[in-house]
Amino acid sequence: MTAPSTVAQYRPRRGRPTKEPVLRKALVMPVAAFAIAGLGATTAVTPAVAAPTAATSVATAKKKEDRKKNKASRSKRASFPIQYKYVKRYKLGKKQLREVAKAKAWANGWKPRRVRQCESGGNYGINTGNGYYGAYQFAAGTWRGIGGGRYASYAHQAPKFAQDHMAYKLWKRSGWGPWGCA
Repeated sequence: MTAPSTVAQYRPRRGRPTKEPVLRKALVMPVAAFAIAGLGATTAVTPAVAAPTAATSVATAKKKEDRKKNKASRSKRASFPIQYKYVKRYKLGKKQLREVAKAKAWANGWKPRRVRQCESGGNYGINTGNGYYGAYQFAAGTWRGIGGGRYASYAHQAPKFAQDHMAYKLWKRSGWGPWGCA
């Protein structure tokens, strides 16, 4: 395509819509500018890229392997019902983790939520000073008797999952009887 020879081509003619010449101008001028500059349609401006060396390809391969290993270890951790740091800290085995998962599902039910709300306002860290602790208001002896001592001396010092876990164990053993709000 060649550049227009006169400016008259860009002026609207009588009786024609004004959009046509403007549109033609918008399309013709950039193409003409490229033709004058000697750039073809296939020419593109790209930054210079250094050829990959053996060291960079080895480093890239190592990074890919590391990502695969990390992804594999994360996928194992992702199957835990709680954060991995708690599994490690409290040395929880498969049996305990299965029970924690069941307890977590149980704690999301309407009745345990209602008990937590009634007993402590849903506050897992509450110590009211009346001899009962945590979201489910465990007595210190009850907490240790069902195995809560593994997590903390008192229920309000234990993480949320541990309180749900111990409440689930107590519920399995005694039903809703231990809680006056149930």
